[in-house]
Amino acid sequence: MHRSTIVEKRAASLPVRLSTNDILHHLSATFIAKCPALHKFRPLAVYVGSEVHVLYRLITSETVLTTARLCATAHCARKTTRLRRSGFSYSRTPKQCATASNCTMTGPDAVLEADDKELAIDGSVLEGGGQILRNAAALAAISAMPIKVTNIRAGRSKPGLRAQHLAGLQLIAEVCQGKLTGGTIGSQQISLRPQHLTSGHHIGDTKTAGSCMLLAQAALPCLIMAQANSSPAEKMPDGQTSTVELRGGTDAAMAPPVSYIEQVLLPMLQRLQGVKASIDLQRRGFFPKGGGRLVLSAAALPQGACLPAINLTNQGQVTSIRIMAHTAGKVKESVAHRMVEAARQNLKQNLKHIPIECKTVAETSATAFGDGTGIVMVAETSTGCLLGASGIGERGTQAEQIANTAADELVEAIYSGACVDQWLQDQLIIFMALADGESRMSCTEPTLHTRTAMVIAEQLTAAEFAVQKPAGRHQCWQIHCQGAGLPAGKHG
Repeated sequence: MHRSTIVEKRAASLPVRLSTNDILHHLSATFIAKCPALHKFRPLAVYVGSEVHVLYRLITSETVLTTARLCATAHCARKTTRLRRSGFSYSRTPKQCATASNCTMTGPDAVLEADDKELAIDGSVLEGGGQILRNAAALAAISAMPIKVTNIRAGRSKPGLRAQHLAGLQLIAEVCQGKLTGGTIGSQQISLRPQHLTSGHHIGDTKTAGSCMLLAQAALPCLIMAQANSSPAEKMPDGQTSTVELRGGTDAAMAPPVSYIEQVLLPMLQRLQGVKASIDLQRRGFFPKGGGRLVLSAAALPQGACLPAINLTNQGQVTSIRIMAHTAGKVKESVAHRMVEAARQNLKQNLKHIPIECKTVAETSATAFGDGTGIVMVAETSTGCLLGASGIGERGTQAEQIANTAADELVEAIYSGACVDQWLQDQLIIFMALADGESRMSCTEPTLHTRTAMVIAEQLTAAEFAVQKPAGRHQCWQIHCQGAGLPAGKHG
């Protein structure tokens, strides 16, 4: 090709007695782990005197060449400082590297092509749960990076894939037209090879009471970064709309309820990054039967556009609070009123002179399946921050206790001075990683989920995260991210 991007790794310290295949396999695996965009390139082992260099050159059609070249260049530019410390260097002038007088190829195996390698991800690190699968699969689909996840939920009482994890993987595989292997209940290892991430219409079904909101979290970044589909479809002004019909539990334990996603995550993404997404809740679903149904709609960014960086460093003053509670099935409507009143009294006592809006909903058999109750409260600030807290009804737990626990959580988040609550904290990490530029977020001490999300994002993108402890007693933690700047519709 007359144009190519070449990346070089010197291997002078490796014993010469190693075969070219050994050297190539060792360096290629290490290099791709550091710079995932290179999976689109073919590694070539080249002898330079007594040294061996590994060159990465794209050999494909001109159209794909341009896309991958831009992507790789962006990754390299942001990784230069870190990788130079590890002995990596970059060349954007291939002739100086590939045709220099001292660069000669010797022996029959001096040039050897390697098969595409899957990026290995340990599913047992840090939080060690389904979040690793969701974030890794989403980022793999967006960057078109083949991945292999091992030790899935290894530390859990029932390790391996459960129904909702499998449903999430199958949904992402469908969205990116990829190949999923190992996708069975109980499997502790899966591989995903993404292909083309395009907008469209999809279905995700946990087939249990497992949270379909976790499926929504995994799918949303993919829908935003998808390439517009050429087939006729409903469009929004700035991109093409994808829809995902999700079935399962809408209000489940150990997961954000649908009202939190509707009233905190999506509005914050709209304000911070211009993301256009919405949820049409058709029927709530509760443990143990599930049966909930909703439609997530999201407009893809214009092709080549990047998400802007996030700036969340000033909480401002709380201007209003909303409290919403619902009941369904055999749960009496009075339970919702008791929860709302308990939460209102708690917040009124701790946050004086702030308007509080209260609402209760008694779901019908048409709008909910099964018996359940829950509460969500959202505080809005003068700088546009939204901090939320929620509680799900549990057998044997009084309505007032559920409400007060959630209210205490909201009060704590407000008094911390943070711009996000502990749940939004980890949900924004993937969007910070994808964004172009430096994002900043003031928060409470990063949770295990947040730290896990940062590790996975750094593995699969060029994003770099840094966590800063508070300097004073009444200050917040700071999370900084130099985003990967991945362009929409340019991958796969």
